[in-house]
Amino acid sequence: MSSVNQWIEQYGVLGVFLAAAAEGEIGVLIGGAMAHLGRLSPVMVGLAAWAGSFLSTQAFFHIGRSQRDGRWVRHVKRRRAFAKTIKWIEKRPRTFCFFYRYVYGFRVAGPIGISLSKVSGTTFAVINLVSALLWGIGATALGWWAGPTVFRKLGQWFDWHDLLIVAVGGMTLLLLTLGWRRMRPKEE
Repeated sequence: MSSVNQWIEQYGVLGVFLAAAAEGEIGVLIGGAMAHLGRLSPVMVGLAAWAGSFLSTQAFFHIGRSQRDGRWVRHVKRRRAFAKTIKWIEKRPRTFCFFYRYVYGFRVAGPIGISLSKVSGTTFAVINLVSALLWGIGATALGWWAGPTVFRKLGQWFDWHDLLIVAVGGMTLLLLTLGWRRMRPKEE
């Protein structure tokens, strides 16, 4: 998280835009917290979050629509989240288009799945525009409201040695999980 924090501190609102496009919530929450501290404009953070989220999602949608037989789209189709995506899209396509960004793990599978469905590009763009706006405002507001308190508490509860231990432990757990998932037999 500190690298995202430094990235946003160095690049400002552009960093929030790139973080929203690349990974989502953490960068926007940090941007909201920095806005609370007076380092960034809260309006600009919200707009950057909205634009980054909207544009990256539109890009994933268009990649899925134009490259439906491509290697990257085939890779996304094999993910566990993709099967759930298709089930939800079949039941309630417009509702899914609006809410998938709020569910962890659907950042890429959501727009790819939608692009392979019967939802039109125009319908998706309109729903995406509104959903990304609400997401950007909400994540910025949450960062504004809770960010400074969370950062202060983390600083009180942990010194840098503790954070290093937690980071190494987290990375080890992540690597073990990824290794375990790769070694499992693939379901056909």
